[in-house]
Amino acid sequence: MKRIILSVILSIVSSLAFAQDNHPVSWKFNAEPAGPSTFKILIKALIKDPYHIYPQQSSGGGLGMPTEILFEANPNVEFVGEVQEKGLEDHGTEAPAYYKKGVVFSQVVRLKGDKPTTLSFRIKYMACNDFMCLPPSNKQFTLDINGKQEEEKDPKAGADSVSAAEKALVYEDFLMADTAGRSVSSKEITDKAKYTFIDFWASWCAPCRVQGRALIPLYAKYKSKGLKVIAVSLDTNPAAWKKAIRADGYTWVNLSDLKGFESPIILKYGITAIPRNFLIDPNGKIIAKDLHGSELEAKLAELFKIN
Repeated sequence: MKRIILSVILSIVSSLAFAQDNHPVSWKFNAEPAGPSTFKILIKALIKDPYHIYPQQSSGGGLGMPTEILFEANPNVEFVGEVQEKGLEDHGTEAPAYYKKGVVFSQVVRLKGDKPTTLSFRIKYMACNDFMCLPPSNKQFTLDINGKQEEEKDPKAGADSVSAAEKALVYEDFLMADTAGRSVSSKEITDKAKYTFIDFWASWCAPCRVQGRALIPLYAKYKSKGLKVIAVSLDTNPAAWKKAIRADGYTWVNLSDLKGFESPIILKYGITAIPRNFLIDPNGKIIAKDLHGSELEAKLAELFKIN
């Protein structure tokens, strides 16, 4: 069973190149007449398996970032009520934790005049699967109120190309703040370690949190033998970052510059999805990457049996 699970994980990770070049979420829009000078704006997301996106009111607790639909003000448009949403799959009466097949967001608008009107709106969302989350997407669209055209103004927003993720990985020491705001040098940690596990995660990344909790017993087992862990968070909200550390019980070194995917270290390593991790040897060389679960456990057993 462990081999099957590991095989699935490796299959998901190896498909990252496809996910970056062909984002798993696509959007379609139209405006339906709903009364005199009144229209219902329909914003439909279609999601490729095995990914999902989150509702507008996602409550956190390790889940990905909630989806946001942000309409720009328009002097000829009155917005009636709030943005509604309905998943394409049947969730019964329970609020869904996420949408796997797709979702339709709707907003009723009333025109104040007869002149042609174009709506501009921004969609912020995040696509995740059970093992990783892609970078947050932030896209601007326009829609003619008569439904004649739709346009994505910044199609390059969102995930980076996979070429960045394929850059040669060479570890370099770095400085970053801990939860108390103190600047910490990674060299001070790696110099004292036989092996250092550098984990890239975030409080909103459910797979990261699962793997972080699975790392706790391995850290307890090997820390006296020379294993150090540096957890680099891609959070931008310091309160959410610290809350997750407390909730999950991470006692290793926790660092973040609170710049998310714009952090220099994230850009340096071409990280386009998390969780990611590197295992550093005593000479500062990356000897393994993206080890999780039984694969990580086996590698640590191998290393600390030899050393």
